[in-house]
Amino acid sequence: MIQTSKATSQLKNTNCYYSMNKIWNFVKDILSNLSAKISIYNKLESSIKIKMYLLAAGLACFTFFLGFYSITSRDNLQVSDEIAVFSSGISLATRGTLEIDNLQWLQAGVNIGQIGRENHLYAKYFPGNIFSVAIIYKLSKIPNDQPFLLENHVIAPSLSGALSAMKVNAIFGALGITSLFFLLKRYFDWRTTIITVFLIGICSDWWYQSRGLLSEVGAGAFLTLSLCFAVYKKPYLSSFSFALSLFFRPQNIIALPIVFFAIYPIKRKTIFAGLIVIFGIFVLAFYNWFRFYSPINFGYGSENFSSSLLLGLFGVLLSPGRSLFLYSPIIVLAIPGIRLFFREEKLFTGVCVLTIIAYVIMIAKWDSWDGGVTWGSRLLTPIIPLLGFFIAPIIRNALKNKLDIIIILVLAVLGFSVQILTLARDPWRVMGETVYNNQSPITYGQTLFTISNSWMALQIRSLHNWHFCDLDAYTLRHLLFNCR
Repeated sequence: MIQTSKATSQLKNTNCYYSMNKIWNFVKDILSNLSAKISIYNKLESSIKIKMYLLAAGLACFTFFLGFYSITSRDNLQVSDEIAVFSSGISLATRGTLEIDNLQWLQAGVNIGQIGRENHLYAKYFPGNIFSVAIIYKLSKIPNDQPFLLENHVIAPSLSGALSAMKVNAIFGALGITSLFFLLKRYFDWRTTIITVFLIGICSDWWYQSRGLLSEVGAGAFLTLSLCFAVYKKPYLSSFSFALSLFFRPQNIIALPIVFFAIYPIKRKTIFAGLIVIFGIFVLAFYNWFRFYSPINFGYGSENFSSSLLLGLFGVLLSPGRSLFLYSPIIVLAIPGIRLFFREEKLFTGVCVLTIIAYVIMIAKWDSWDGGVTWGSRLLTPIIPLLGFFIAPIIRNALKNKLDIIIILVLAVLGFSVQILTLARDPWRVMGETVYNNQSPITYGQTLFTISNSWMALQIRSLHNWHFCDLDAYTLRHLLFNCR
């Protein structure tokens, strides 16, 4: 009886032990799951904070460069391309039409378009900047304002609206630099990213082009944005941005590898992203048909890709008048930078290099590879942010080497000096005074191919009688020196 009682007691103790062990294991599982959830929550919270910091930094970048480009923007339309685009936008905003019959006086001297629908004159340019000008003018015009005049011709009824609309490229310039910021941050640390962004933003030709009204800045901004979305695995947004870039420069179609990079690997869902680009091309075709009854007629007439490739390559890369490396010396660092980054990201680098090479060859073949009578490497502007990305590997490595830092600083100072040179005096004014002067022996060709009479040399020589009121920035001129 006593033995039976002991056995029963031992059995109860054993059952109690197993019960407690089960309870303890159950509690441990609960605590372990809770700990895992807390860890996931902390990681998620940390990830959200990082994203918020990144977005805040991106917003700060956009705000800074928008203000910087706006305050240094010009108050005039320098070349016929800008005048035609601007007038088309004002016509759309004020009369709901794209015709620019009010510029027949300009068409008589230089080709700005063709006669199209209902015998009206239409600009030969693309819808991106035209519609952007129309929107900004519509939002900023003032009733009963004084008109904006050009050569004693009324171009816009509201001067205030016109001055605001002429800052459209400040928006696109800031967008392009901000897109470059996010693209760089995907691969590099904060310090490298910030330094690279500022070097491209203020020490390259991107700054000058962002002060004007030509379409290459918008094309470059949305092309860079497309690549940025591709890297962040957003194929629909990448394709949409790429389609928008075509509205500024249809030649951007040469950058299709970026779209393929965005939808790679190809799946059923990503195929629909590619259809966005096709829709964009359809919109462009309709834009042409609406003006000229032809989906492939942009209004350029006899202008085509008929230039000598070697001459064009020399012109856009090495000539004293249009060399990309002369107007943006910092871009030289992209050459070794491409080799360095290829070791880390072969597919990404290959896509970018293919796009850059194709773009350079295409522009070199264009019969007006010089971009007309415009300062800088205008037609290569869309690929400046792409090239700028590849100086980042050099910046990252140079932070450990004083000699490399000195080289970078020299190139940065040279590039910044070139930009200040254009800010000091309107380059087109200098060209008019020194080349398009009936008494001048200097020809336009000399400004392209000679060092002594290159546009940059003429710009430097023109500063001997410089005055504060020569500053080629409307806002700065008025705020700092009270000049008209």
